[in-house]
Amino acid sequence: MRTLVAAVVLGLLSAASAGEEGKIVRPPDGSILPGGEISIAARGPGARLELDGQVLPAHEPFPNVFHAKATPGPGEHSLALIWEGGRREIRFFVGEGAPDGFAAFRLHPPFAIDCRTCHALSRRGRFRFKGDCFACHDRTIFVESHQHAPHVLRDCGQCHNAHGSTVADHLIVDREQACKLCHN
Repeated sequence: MRTLVAAVVLGLLSAASAGEEGKIVRPPDGSILPGGEISIAARGPGARLELDGQVLPAHEPFPNVFHAKATPGPGEHSLALIWEGGRREIRFFVGEGAPDGFAAFRLHPPFAIDCRTCHALSRRGRFRFKGDCFACHDRTIFVESHQHAPHVLRDCGQCHNAHGSTVADHLIVDREQACKLCHN
C-alpha cells in the first residue's frame, strides 16, 4: 500500500512538473554563485531570457530549451524567462556577502558537458532525459548511500536536481522534506 501511495504522489509531482510551461532550470532561485562566467539553462515555448532587464542571447540545443552564458558582476541579479502569456523570474547573488535568503549553489555535473550527454529528443520530437545516471555514477555507491535500492525509485530526479542545487547532495529539497514526499 505504501508503495502504491508513493507511486501516486510521485506521479502527481511528475505530472505537475511536466505541465510547467516555462522553467529556469539553472541557477535555482536564491542561489549564491561565485564570480566569473555562469551557465544558465531554461525551457519555455518560444521564450527569451533577460538578465537584469536586458535580453540575454541564448542558443537553443533542443526546441524550446535555452542555454546561455553570462558574466554578471558582484551583487544581486534577476533572471527572467519570458514567453507569450507567461513569465518566470528568479533572483541570484554573485560573490560574497549575500543577504539572508540566499544559499551556495553546487553545479552538477561539476564540469561542463554538452546537453546531449544526458538529454535527447524523443521520436515525437519532445525534449527528454535519457534516464541513465549510472552512466556516470557508480551503482554500488548509490546502494551504500541511499535507503532504497535503485529499482524502488523511478528516477534520480524524484529527489535530486540533475543541474545543481542549493541543498546538500543536489537534493531538490532538504533530506527530511525529500523523504516526506513519499513517507509520512
